[in-house]
Amino acid sequence: MPEPGPNTHSLEGLTWTDAPLWDQFQALAEADPQALAIVAADGRPWTRGEMHAMAIAALGALLAAGVHPHDRVMLQGRKTPQTLACALAISAARAIICPYTPDLGAAERDVLDERLGHIAVVNDSEGVPIPGVPGLRLSQRQRAALGEPDARDAQTAMIGFTSGTTGVPKGVMHSAAAMNYTVRACQQVARLAPGDAILGVVPLGSAPGFTFTAHFSMALGHPLVMIDPWDALETLRLVVAHDVRWGICVPTHLASLIEVARSGRWSGTSPLKALGVGGSSMTQELIADAHALLGIRALRMFGMSECMGHASTLPDDPPDLLRHSDGRSFPGTRDEAFDEQQRVLPRGQRGQAGVRGPSLFLGYCRGLGDQEYRLTEDGFYLTGDEIVCDEAGYVKVVGRIKDQIIRGGFNIDPAEVEAALMRHPAIAQVAVVSVPEKRLGEQACAVCCVREGQAIPTLEGIKSHLSVIGLSKKKWPEHLLVMDQLPSTATGKVDKKRLRRIAVLELHIGQ
Repeated sequence: MPEPGPNTHSLEGLTWTDAPLWDQFQALAEADPQALAIVAADGRPWTRGEMHAMAIAALGALLAAGVHPHDRVMLQGRKTPQTLACALAISAARAIICPYTPDLGAAERDVLDERLGHIAVVNDSEGVPIPGVPGLRLSQRQRAALGEPDARDAQTAMIGFTSGTTGVPKGVMHSAAAMNYTVRACQQVARLAPGDAILGVVPLGSAPGFTFTAHFSMALGHPLVMIDPWDALETLRLVVAHDVRWGICVPTHLASLIEVARSGRWSGTSPLKALGVGGSSMTQELIADAHALLGIRALRMFGMSECMGHASTLPDDPPDLLRHSDGRSFPGTRDEAFDEQQRVLPRGQRGQAGVRGPSLFLGYCRGLGDQEYRLTEDGFYLTGDEIVCDEAGYVKVVGRIKDQIIRGGFNIDPAEVEAALMRHPAIAQVAVVSVPEKRLGEQACAVCCVREGQAIPTLEGIKSHLSVIGLSKKKWPEHLLVMDQLPSTATGKVDKKRLRRIAVLELHIGQ
C-alpha cells in the first residue's frame, strides 16, 4: 500500500508540508538532475544527480545493515557531500538523522551510546566502508540492546544534541514539519529566488547547523557552498564567485569578515541579500560595519536548538531597527516575556522568553534531557533568555538568565558589558564570564581577542574605556584575559562554559 502524501500547513501567508527530506530532494533531482546541488569545500561541484546516486548507494548499505523506519542513526557532521548523501539515505530509509560533531568528547559519546538507542553509526573511522560513498563507514549495534522504542520516534526526523545542565547532552527531537517550516520561513525572510545559492558556514553537528545548511539546501533546491575550514577572506571570494544570496553564521564569523574589509584585504561588494546572525554578542556596531564595509544586510535572528524557526529582522527594516532588534516572530510563531510565576508580562517589560509555534521541538529524548522539558500551561517553551517585546511585536534579547553574574547580590548582564567592550578600538571579540570569589560569590572576567595591529589592552585601559562611555562602575570586570581565539560550541557560538574553566585556571583563582 503506498504511503499517504504529505500534509500541507499554512499560517499567515507561509505554507509548508511534513514531507521527509528525501522526498523533497528526490523530486528536485528527478526534475533537473544536472542542477548544481553542492560546491564542496575543495571546490568540486556536485549535481543533484550525483548526490542522488550517492544517496541511493548509502541507502543500500543502511537497509542491508537492518536499519528500519524510525530507527535512530548517528551521523558524524562533517561538511562533505558524502555526509549529506548519507543524511538523505537515512531519510529515505524513514529513519532518524542524529548528527553529531566530529570533536564529540569520549565521555559524551559514551553517554549517547548508553542512552540514545541508535541502531547504527556513520562516520569516517568505525565499521565497514560504505560502497559508493568514499571515506565513510557504517557500524551496527545489536537491536536487542536498544531498549524500548519511544513513541515519538514515529514523528521524529532529526535528533540534535546540545549541552545539558547536568553535563549530559540533551537530545532535541524535531519533526520534518518543524524543519520544513523553519527553512521556508528563512527563505521568505531572505527573499530567495529558486536556485539562489546559500552559504554553509556553521557546523552540521547540531539541530540548527544541520537544518539551516543541509536541510535548507536539499529540501528547497538552493545550492550549498560549503566553507571548511573557516577563512573570512576566502569566504568573501566564494560568495562572489558563486553568487551566494543567503547564509547564517554567528557573530564571530561576521566580525572576522568585517576585519578583512577593515584591514584593506577586501574591497568588493557582496551579492548576499541577507546574512542571518544569531548570538548575544551581536552588537549594533557589527551590523553597521557589515553594511558600511561589506554592503551586507546582517539580520539579527533569535532561535535555539529547541525552536529553530523563531524570529528575525528583515532586509528592508529601517537601519535603527536592524541594529537594535532581534526582529518579529516568524508567521504562526508567538514570543512573549514571562515573569517568575510564568505569567505573560505586558509589552515593554523584561522577562524570560517563552516561544510557541510550528518549529517547536517534540521534546527531549528519554535520558537525554527529558527531566528538563517544561512548557507553560499555554504551551510556551521557556528558553532561558531574557527579552523585551514591544507593542509592534518586535523582540529584543537582552541577556541570558544563566549567564547572569551575581556579584555580592548585584546582577550583571554580560551581554551589556560585552556590547560596551566591543566599542573599544583594540577589541575584535569578547566574552564576559563569571569567576568565583570568596567574599562576593562571583566576579566578572572579560576574555577578549585583539584586533590585528592593535596593542594589547590592559585591565585599567578597558575600565577607562567603560568609564568614558558611561557604563556603571558596578558592571566593570575585575579580570582581563587575552586569547588568540575564543573556544566555540558545536553551533559556532562562544563556549562560555569552557571559557569559565579556562579563566579560573589562567588566573589561578582558588589556587
